[in-house]
Amino acid sequence: MLNYGIVGNCKTCALISKKASVEWMCFDTFSSPSVFAKILDKDAGSFEIKPKGRYKTTQKYVRHTNILETTFTSKNDSFVVIDFMPRYRKILPTIRKNVFKQNRLIRIIKPLKGKPIIKIVYNPKLNYGRKTTIRKYKDKIIAKNGKQELYLFSNRIAEVSDGKEFELNRTSYFVVGCKDDPKEFSTKKCWILYYWTKNYWEKWVSTLITPKKYRELIIRSALTLKLLTFSETGAIIAAATTSIPEQVGTNRTFDYRFCWIRDAAFVADTFKKIGRNHEAKRALTFILNNTYKKKRQVRTLYGIHGEIIHGEWELKHLKGYKNSRPVRIGNHAAITRQNDLFGEIIDIIYLYYVYYEYEDKMTNGMWAFLKFLVNKIRVYWNLKDKSIWEFRGLNEHFVYSKLMCFVGVDRAIKIAQKYGQEKLVHKWLPLRDKIYADIITRGWNSEKRAFTMYYGSNILDASILLMLYHEFLDYKDPRIISTVQAIYNELRTGYLTQRYKMKDDFGVSKSAFAICSFWLVDALYLIGEKEKAVKMFDRLCGLGNHLGLFSEAIDIKTKKLVGNFPQAYTHLAIINSAILLSEWSAKRTKIDWKKVPREKWL
Repeated sequence: MLNYGIVGNCKTCALISKKASVEWMCFDTFSSPSVFAKILDKDAGSFEIKPKGRYKTTQKYVRHTNILETTFTSKNDSFVVIDFMPRYRKILPTIRKNVFKQNRLIRIIKPLKGKPIIKIVYNPKLNYGRKTTIRKYKDKIIAKNGKQELYLFSNRIAEVSDGKEFELNRTSYFVVGCKDDPKEFSTKKCWILYYWTKNYWEKWVSTLITPKKYRELIIRSALTLKLLTFSETGAIIAAATTSIPEQVGTNRTFDYRFCWIRDAAFVADTFKKIGRNHEAKRALTFILNNTYKKKRQVRTLYGIHGEIIHGEWELKHLKGYKNSRPVRIGNHAAITRQNDLFGEIIDIIYLYYVYYEYEDKMTNGMWAFLKFLVNKIRVYWNLKDKSIWEFRGLNEHFVYSKLMCFVGVDRAIKIAQKYGQEKLVHKWLPLRDKIYADIITRGWNSEKRAFTMYYGSNILDASILLMLYHEFLDYKDPRIISTVQAIYNELRTGYLTQRYKMKDDFGVSKSAFAICSFWLVDALYLIGEKEKAVKMFDRLCGLGNHLGLFSEAIDIKTKKLVGNFPQAYTHLAIINSAILLSEWSAKRTKIDWKKVPREKWL
């Protein structure tokens, strides 16, 4: 079970176990090499707090924040470990409030009762667990590997350096991160940063528009999605980790610390539903800026700074999560052809200019880009590809890819209609109708009474449920109802839903893809099976860890979380399903961004 909490500052993050051990942290950004990676190998670095004697631990978030508290309690003694990464607003001389995110992890250990005896085990291993030079000084400890450096400041430097037990007779602080003057830190300064950060997250949560039902569930998922946002560019990473396997003991290990166009578009739409216009707009802007500028290299995913990812590599010196090898960095999906991609980007342009009206006019360059994308669909829609599940070997006419090609042309037509471009409307209508007819004719399997994974197959695929999301057919259409029922009967085990049941590049999966389970919840609700949907949703939400966090997948047999963690896809799906099942719709007001004070939407 992935019993970790996550703290972060929207630049990087750390995973902290139930025993307050930091076991994953990349520095200085999400996609930088790790400095603590015990989650992938017991010898790959950690930052642990070990009390003398037997203690029970409880862990929780400070309400409506991303500040984590781990409380240690024994018969006579107790103390609390408070973990956070500073993120706060500060009034500058210009009278503007800017967001500050100090790139460091702050750990405050506060005695609560008795005289606890503890030992600090500070063991950073930079560059993914490789050999690290540790230099100890009177006021700091510096860890170094090549150009990567990590600093530790504390009022307990001597005790950390000696590695000996000591009595926790006063509040102790540990600041891990970038280079600074040790004199800048004190117990008082750490508490000030704590309260500033606490205030930031509480105010952020206060701006959310949510239904009363499932409100706390939505808030935790929203806070998690915010942590997975790289605030410098607006990119949203798929998950905070690399190589947590989709199935323990297998090589289903991938690096998710990048921004997938498909995922980010879904997250942006979810942020908009709960009133977070800023994150939604920045995510869409990130995608448009990078795909527009790199239109000759339109990719499935990008690095958090917009850089091109050129494949993946294996870190053979790491044993992997529970001995699941290999540990990978980079991602092979970046160099595969996925024909749905062009439709995904056009749908983003539609959301940006038509649905949400973030800007009134499209530039000539953006019109040229839209035409470029439609022409790409014209060329590729009838060719085979790897599609949403990013198969490495299988190359087929996937129905999902055809669906998104249809969506792309349909949204391009809607954009042209808004701006009175009738010539483009008439030019693109035949293409849209041709793709639609092809899906209806060749995607439907009369034997299965369902739309199947690819043309001519009898394999069911949970991604077909997105036909409802994109309103390809009416919810009451018999073919939609029959497809949902077929997926419910064949891909579902209890309340968990698999992507598919066929053998793929890595064998037959024994885990359920979490977002597929929530897609099925939504589909059941939309076709009228409301009682089934609500029951399934409630049970699914009970499968999160002790903090309400979810990974990519869930083991069907053990019901344990597996896959990269925490996963943006899963948390956005929770929010969307919660909103739908609450029979509520967020206010989607039109906003003139030029008239909104910066501090209101950051």
